[in-house]
Amino acid sequence: MINLIFVTTTDCQLQCRHCLRGDSAGQHLPFEVIEKAVDGAKKYGIEGLHLTGGEPFLYKFLPQVLALAKKEQVPVTFSTNGLLLPSRRDLLRDYKKQIRILSISAEGSRREIYERVRGAGHFQELLSAFRFCRQERLPFGMLACLNQWNQGEIAELIRFARQQKARQIHFTTALPCRRARENKLVLSVEERQKALRILEGAVAYARLDVLRLFSLPIWIGEPVCASDNVVMCANQSLRYLTVDVDGSIHFCCFLTQYDIPYEREGLVKVVRLQDVSFDEALRRFQERMSEFLGQRLRDYQDPAWKRDLDFSSCFYCHKKLIL
Repeated sequence: MINLIFVTTTDCQLQCRHCLRGDSAGQHLPFEVIEKAVDGAKKYGIEGLHLTGGEPFLYKFLPQVLALAKKEQVPVTFSTNGLLLPSRRDLLRDYKKQIRILSISAEGSRREIYERVRGAGHFQELLSAFRFCRQERLPFGMLACLNQWNQGEIAELIRFARQQKARQIHFTTALPCRRARENKLVLSVEERQKALRILEGAVAYARLDVLRLFSLPIWIGEPVCASDNVVMCANQSLRYLTVDVDGSIHFCCFLTQYDIPYEREGLVKVVRLQDVSFDEALRRFQERMSEFLGQRLRDYQDPAWKRDLDFSSCFYCHKKLIL
């Protein structure tokens, strides 16, 4: 089974201080590329479509994508800031059955932290988005990116998600892209290890509450997991396939940065789906991932690399491919 991830647009109405996407705007993934990917992936089994951005609710072909998902009976998930959801009421009502979950980003349970990350004046819009989802009975969760400003508020974030009646909370962490580094938001290995211990304790507690009376499901994203081990992420195990906004099969949606140097793009973009069949694109992606994993194993055995490298999968890839 394959999960297809589409970076639908570079447009976003926010300028978040940890955003991977840089300052580019105005690009929209051609709908024909999505059609080709969905058609080509059917023989392998499609577990779902995931739409991200930018802000996917600014994607000009969103109605067509949802209609395609309905036709093919494929569920859709979103990574969204959530603030535009009330303005897309009719579209969301029409395709409610196709939506598996709306993952709404929120870095703070209080205005001070949320607006410090995402800009002044937006916290009330976030609360309105949560209220809208409850009223419309749309399935939604909360996506919390841990950083230097909220790393001590894990319990508060979990409590906030539960108060808002989110179905789950998913924790990730600021990655070392240009914006996050300039704003000094990236956690150290030790800080992520501490956060991981807290989250693992929260997960263990949540599992005891089998009736979900006092807790909600907690997911720990791969970037949080500071580790000295080689762990294959979902992309390296071919469970996820990312299509970037230009139609290229991409290493990973966590590496799709619009301000990376031109000479680094060849390391993360495998092939344009417009230029080859889906099967050929998948074959090249598999070969590139196999080659990369072999290099990672060699680096793991090199004492110099291990001494100089955070080996957690996302941080390793950022250093090896982007920085």
